[in-house]
Amino acid sequence: ALVPIANGSAEMETIVVVDILRRAHVDVVVASVERSKQIVACRGTKIIADKLIGDAAESNYDLIILP
Repeated sequence: ALVPIANGSAEMETIVVVDILRRAHVDVVVASVERSKQIVACRGTKIIADKLIGDAAESNYDLIILP
């Protein structure tokens, strides 16, 4: 599953979805659409993505979730 995130993404929508999928043993890649892997979510929480979106685009995904 691919979860793209950007500055201003909602913390709960991102973290809860990723957590539930990972608990279900789904291979999840969180990808930043910004120039850096670190984004600042809507309430100021800093989130570090697994990859930049350009690097993540090299793979195929069964599911893309937009938080």
